[in-house]
Amino acid sequence: SGRVAHAFLFTGPRGVGKTTTARLLAKALNCETGPTPDPCNTCSNCREITAGTALDVLEIDGASHTGVDNIRDLTEGVQYRPVKSRSRIIIIDEVHMLSNAAFNALLKTLEEPPPHVTFIFATTESHKVLPTILSRCQRYDFKRIPLRELIQRLKDIIQHENLTADDVGLAMIAREADGGLRDAQSLLDQVIAWSGGQITEQAVKDALGVADRQAFFRVVDAILARDPAQALQIAGDLYQYGYDPRRLSRDLLEHCRHLVAAKISTDPSLLTDLPDHEVTLVRKQTVERSLEDVQRFFTLLLHADEEIGKTAYPQLVIEMTLVKLASQPPILPIEEALARLEALQQTLAGTGATQPAVAFSPPQAKPLSAAPVAPLRREERPAPQTNVAPLPRQEFSPRVEESLGVATDDPETWEGFLRAVQREKISLFFPLKSAQLLELTATTMHLRIEKDMYFKELTRKESRALLEEIAQRFFGHPLKIDISKNGVPSPPPGPSGPSDLSHSPRTTSGATVSTPTAMPPQQSSQAPPATNDPLVQTVLDVLGGEVQGTRSHRPSGEPR
Repeated sequence: SGRVAHAFLFTGPRGVGKTTTARLLAKALNCETGPTPDPCNTCSNCREITAGTALDVLEIDGASHTGVDNIRDLTEGVQYRPVKSRSRIIIIDEVHMLSNAAFNALLKTLEEPPPHVTFIFATTESHKVLPTILSRCQRYDFKRIPLRELIQRLKDIIQHENLTADDVGLAMIAREADGGLRDAQSLLDQVIAWSGGQITEQAVKDALGVADRQAFFRVVDAILARDPAQALQIAGDLYQYGYDPRRLSRDLLEHCRHLVAAKISTDPSLLTDLPDHEVTLVRKQTVERSLEDVQRFFTLLLHADEEIGKTAYPQLVIEMTLVKLASQPPILPIEEALARLEALQQTLAGTGATQPAVAFSPPQAKPLSAAPVAPLRREERPAPQTNVAPLPRQEFSPRVEESLGVATDDPETWEGFLRAVQREKISLFFPLKSAQLLELTATTMHLRIEKDMYFKELTRKESRALLEEIAQRFFGHPLKIDISKNGVPSPPPGPSGPSDLSHSPRTTSGATVSTPTAMPPQQSSQAPPATNDPLVQTVLDVLGGEVQGTRSHRPSGEPR
């Protein structure tokens, strides 16, 4: 159509035909029957370009002509018209190797080239080319050649050379080429020289030192069958054979991708990177595990691949990763779990059984009021909850019962107060639940607590004030909370919670008695584990997890 650009940029991985395409384009432009998309390959221009002797087609290696002087000589030479062809074509291979000064020297000529000049650049690293150069070129990105096309091309070469080869061996060569036809041809030539023309699977493994693909599939089978011992043994054999651990981890990542593609779709185009016999094996493996399991394997392998790149012991990392993969229990899909629950519900409904309703709602805090509230009558108090263990029955005098307005010999009195605290502040309920009610008088509630951490929590100024306010609302009149630990009474509240008592003289009936400081005792080495703590147990039940360790919190100001 006569719309040929004056500059082209061919970019892509190695061995996919960038430079070859540049020469073909030169033929198409300078063919005596052209410009034409089908060069004749018989005219003098086509034959000279094929032989590399064309005077009007200049091919330059950018890696050896990186200086600004080389580019200056080039730009001066392109001003002259071609010798015998229609146009002068400049092919610069590995153009990204040019220096910035060389790029800038080429920029003006590239922007306004003579009408008889065409530039063709080829590179594997287009990101290193200056944006000012890229903006003046038509860019064409070359992709890796699919595995099936590589295998077919190798078969054509084998047939043309009158050699014999099996499909598995050719597939191994094509896989090692990684999408590059030039690499595939080089590897094929190496195998032919090694085996004397008999290209078999064993010959390819011996010549190239690649691992057996069947061994790789056996590793995957051991993982899917949850056989860590077998997976570890095969991984050791592959390592002894020379299979690089990083290569193994990446092959496993790629295989997880193939498993997912085969599981979610039957479209064969998603598995074009595999030969036919391996596609069959992959589809057989998809029935072993669910999609969620394969995705979890991919995540674990991705983390392992990152660790392999940073560690000095890559084989140990890949072996432990294989053991972990083979030890993973299967994940139950959420749809199947819901289906089982529905089936169970229908079964229970058919037998007349009732399912207990399970619901969890955090306690709602109610605003506290400073005004006194009328005392609750026994019939107005809520029923005791099953999660509050009843404490030993306390004996009180009838005079105290009459002054309090409640029956103090009733265990529900202490339980009702616990429920009131639970409704107001759940963080005080668990420490208070572990306390023991010693005595309840008209003015004071005497409690004893054993755990040091609960003692410190309840004797804080804010905690004590809140407990006394709740007690006032529950009993109908002010009530002081007195808490002791192992027979040691709690100190009076200070500005930041319980404070230390100093040795101070106390005068009683004209006599001075020295009262020693009530030091909080050290936590016993025989203290129960943290998982026995009610608050910790509730957190574990709701959020899950496990206790990794405990640490005692020492309030500020407490002596060491």
